[in-house]
Amino acid sequence: MTPVLRRLRPGPQDLEATLAVHRAAFGRDDEAWLLQRLREAGDNTLEWLAEADGQVIGHVAYSPIRIEQGDDGRALGLAPVGVLPAWQRRGIGRALIDASLAALRQDGQTPLVVVLGDPAWYARSGFTPASVAGLHDIYGGGDAFMAQALRPNGLDGRRGRVDYAPAFDLLTE
Repeated sequence: MTPVLRRLRPGPQDLEATLAVHRAAFGRDDEAWLLQRLREAGDNTLEWLAEADGQVIGHVAYSPIRIEQGDDGRALGLAPVGVLPAWQRRGIGRALIDASLAALRQDGQTPLVVVLGDPAWYARSGFTPASVAGLHDIYGGGDAFMAQALRPNGLDGRRGRVDYAPAFDLLTE
């Protein structure tokens, strides 16, 4: 079965199901807790999910970031991304990321997205090391901290440290 990819609906069913996805995907509460805090702060800018037979099986969220130089308040960070264990390694996470990035490109408001994760995996969705554009994260991610311009010149004029939404500051890992 091919999952349906769609935006999150703001009802309790989608909200609770996405929290359950992250708990199961990571085997802990941290990512679900992060997602809940982003929502409570109004920092869940965009959320997409994958659904199969009416069950939420994957989820991705974007939240605002701050850039030391050249910040226009419209750049986003991609995290968390989770897929139920039984559905992992089937391309669902990548499909969610690619569909949500396409939606952001089409909207035209987001100049760039950053992510901290496996460079080889995220490169397949168009991300490159953020250091090439003069950006770095507070976590010391090196080449695992990646960026992608969503419109022409989306990275131009932006330099320095990138800070995620405040909810990320409360994570233990």
